[in-house]
Amino acid sequence: MNQKDIKLLWGRAANRCSLCQLELSQDKQAITAAFTLGEQAHIVGEKEDAPRGKSPLNDDERNSYHNIILLCPNHHTEIDKNESDWPTEKLHIAKSKHELWVRETLGDASDTRLLANQLAVTTIIDAAVKLCLLEDWTAWTSHALSPDPIWQGDLPNKIFEFRQKVAATIWPAEYEELKRATTTFAILIHNAARKFLEHSDCENDKYRPHKFYKAGGFNPNYDRDLKEYEDWLDECWRLVKDATRAANWFAEIVRRDVNPMFFIELGKFRIIEGPFFDFSYRASVPEFPDERKLDLPNELLINAQKFEQN
Repeated sequence: MNQKDIKLLWGRAANRCSLCQLELSQDKQAITAAFTLGEQAHIVGEKEDAPRGKSPLNDDERNSYHNIILLCPNHHTEIDKNESDWPTEKLHIAKSKHELWVRETLGDASDTRLLANQLAVTTIIDAAVKLCLLEDWTAWTSHALSPDPIWQGDLPNKIFEFRQKVAATIWPAEYEELKRATTTFAILIHNAARKFLEHSDCENDKYRPHKFYKAGGFNPNYDRDLKEYEDWLDECWRLVKDATRAANWFAEIVRRDVNPMFFIELGKFRIIEGPFFDFSYRASVPEFPDERKLDLPNELLINAQKFEQN
């Protein structure tokens, strides 16, 4: 499920089991005697061989808000073990009845505003995951950080789209640090893409460096141009690393303020550099120190203004 659908599911169910109204938690680390870990159960099964799995629904439809019901672990087990007692039609009715009960019993204007704010934020989170390839971060950045870097042909345009979405977002006041982290991430990853495009050519749907220092045969300015190329390459690598720092800050605040399970299984964003002269590779988890975050994204915005003025 994407983050928007997750927030919609939990918000409309009021963090309660749709069958017994037991109060639930999303956070595995915050479970106490007062809370049970909620489970997002499929109405039509996620796979063809799962309970209630025979259906023409595709994978996206099976994992959308409309096909998921929020349950406690006991009721999740019950509906999957007793498929004949819990057909899809009955589960859809149970979900609708529970959400109606929430609106009539628990809902008020403040809850509606809160859910609307959360949905606005989760839309941007989902855009970051999709357009910036967060699920494949280590794979694509390892190509971008190699001695002869490669970028996917459609990635720069996706990153530009994400940068535009972030710039146009109206952020709720309570998500101030998420706004700063997301804006920082959008600027840095966009800067990385824009810098790489300065000296790269698209071949077979891949962007590769244009080695201008040795183009056209004999080059009387070879040493100067080689230095310019190497400086450009160093800057490309630096920006990818900084974008990774920003991605880790972004994910940290998403887990704190929106969804504690965001990228819990995959963990922090890593980069792999190499091969180096000794054929080794180096893995690391770049992160901003806390004091550095205080200046972001204002520092980047000020530098961008100076660059445009020059």
